Amino acid sequence: MNDQNWFNSETEVCSAFLKNYVENEADEEHYQQASVYLDKVGDKGVNPLKWYHWLGLSILVLIEAAGFAYVLAGFTLQDASESLQKEAAVAIALIISALLVALTHTMGGEIYRNQQIDKVRLRWQNSENKTNIIEPDNTVSLKSRRNHIDDNESGWQQMANRLDKVNAQFSKSWALTIITLSFIAIVAVGATYVRGQVLEKLAIEEVQGASENTDIAVFDNPFAAVPKEGRDANEEASKIAEDEKRDAHKKAGWTTFVILAVIFVAMQFYSIYLGFKTTFSGRESKEAYNYINEFDNVTNFINYYAARQEAVARAAQRVLSDLQAKIANFSQKNSGEQRVLSAATNSTNRNFTSFLRLEAEQTKVQPQPAVKTQTPQASSQIQAQSLTSSAVLTDEIIQRVKQGDILGLDDATVVAAMKAIKEQASEETSEQRLARLQASLGQ
Repeated sequence: MNDQNWFNSETEVCSAFLKNYVENEADEEHYQQASVYLDKVGDKGVNPLKWYHWLGLSILVLIEAAGFAYVLAGFTLQDASESLQKEAAVAIALIISALLVALTHTMGGEIYRNQQIDKVRLRWQNSENKTNIIEPDNTVSLKSRRNHIDDNESGWQQMANRLDKVNAQFSKSWALTIITLSFIAIVAVGATYVRGQVLEKLAIEEVQGASENTDIAVFDNPFAAVPKEGRDANEEASKIAEDEKRDAHKKAGWTTFVILAVIFVAMQFYSIYLGFKTTFSGRESKEAYNYINEFDNVTNFINYYAARQEAVARAAQRVLSDLQAKIANFSQKNSGEQRVLSAATNSTNRNFTSFLRLEAEQTKVQPQPAVKTQTPQASSQIQAQSLTSSAVLTDEIIQRVKQGDILGLDDATVVAAMKAIKEQASEETSEQRLARLQASLGQ
């Protein structure tokens, strides 16, 4: 047993649930600061990719891969077997498609971030208290609860403090955009060119096949009704028709390839648009979004996490009660110490709620001693800032304690306020000082 008359196994069980309990604490201030963070950085309304967006991108990847594999099938590993050529073509096509999805999504994020930089620079240039350069304050952070330290700064400064992936000059960068557009152009033109060459190859093979057929000797029937000149004219007409047919086929093929290229480019711009609309520009915008996105207001947020905490507390108490029953049974058989037997059979006060209260008391900050060289007023201010509770002692609290209104105040706050009142009462007022000096003059 420890000094709090708890068995060590009981504290271990409660400590195992403490982390989950603390994780589900409903912090109203943090909820509000998360919303303020998104407002300040300009990411309010941005939503990350949903599952149906990813499904759509996956379908695009498969469609692109199928088209590329068809084009590349006859030109990859030409010395290999046909099945191996197909497998290599599919693998290369999937790699190209995956790269396109990643690059286009990143390009959309870069365009959005550049738009945010434009907003900052425009507001900075038109600001009355414009500084020489735009210098972000990187100490501003939501996780460290320092999101409020620039509340009095201008809007452009607040946005600059939170933007992510910004260079020292606070200027726009188009590197990923140039790379992505170049890659899209190469793939679109290259795929169209390969398709066109395949079409030309088929047309040449068709012409060669037709010429070979004409080289075969044809027996002229002397009794045929049509003379040779007429047959030559018919053959010439048939050749012209075949040429026109091949030209029409080639034109239709090239038109189809151009349409496929346009569709391919449109698919890439759709992916860029998704990246633009679903990428956060702030360093901690995603964390802030995940913290508040499922709740319409702070009340729903508080109620949700309160229910989760209650579920954790019930689970912890259930396990603790089961353990305490085993402890009572074991101590009656194996322990002869009256203190242990009494504690084992009387475990009502040792519950998970009591454990949480003990943990809260142990983690409170102890009051700091006042500096002797300071005035009584400064001493009372130091004591007011070194309470054992998390509250800050204010004039309102001191006035409430003077009036006896201590409802809602913990003992540490009341004691600190009483000390401050006592020290303030011991100070010599202006009237008392004048009376003392007048008395000394009279003497």
